[in-house]
Amino acid sequence: MSEIPALVDALIGPVVAMLLTTMVLSYLIGDNPLFRIASHLFIGVAAGYAGALAARSVLWPGLVQPILQAGLGGLIQPAAVLTLIVPALLALLLLLKVVPGASRLGTFSTAFLVGVGAAVVVGGAITGTLIPQSLAAMGTLNPAVVSPQTGETGLERVVNVIVVLVGTVSTLAYFRFTMRRKPAGSAKGAGPITLAGRALSAVGRSFIALAFGVMYAGALSGTLLILAQRIQSLWDALLGLLP
Repeated sequence: MSEIPALVDALIGPVVAMLLTTMVLSYLIGDNPLFRIASHLFIGVAAGYAGALAARSVLWPGLVQPILQAGLGGLIQPAAVLTLIVPALLALLLLLKVVPGASRLGTFSTAFLVGVGAAVVVGGAITGTLIPQSLAAMGTLNPAVVSPQTGETGLERVVNVIVVLVGTVSTLAYFRFTMRRKPAGSAKGAGPITLAGRALSAVGRSFIALAFGVMYAGALSGTLLILAQRIQSLWDALLGLLP
């Protein structure tokens, strides 16, 4: 008798996975209730898991537990006010966004989150993308310096640096627009004012198109890989259910 629950447990996972995979793949024949049920199920499970993870890993150890440990006497300290009371008030105000009559009270918390998030994103873009890209565009062409570091030959290094430099400058030139003024002082059409500028922006447009094409190809290949894995898992589940 003990083998029956073990057999049921072994079958639940593959059967549920097979059903959900089939429901999602049913979108290939058009939008249908099965696909919507699977989508809502995935979104609900993901939201519930994210909420539980945030409550367990962020709110409890970072806010609730320190407040309980500090007690009433510790909460009146300046450090506790800044690190515990203010975050708690911001969190409570943010929860009011779901209340129709009090949603405006959560605007400050939302603005604070957006501002901090934007600062983090901009700082990460500058230190993680802009500065490394600028340093790569300023790479040395001296083989004696480069060869011990990267193993590149002189010609290979020259080609790499030229491609990076031209791609960086032309892409930046594509987003540079100026205004040509008429004699009367009115503005006339935005666009590069010289033939060299137009040619450089065209090269930048080609680099941008190439970058988007590479990203799309990577996303498509990753999606096809996931699809192949799901089809293989569906096939394995079917084989496992057969006697």
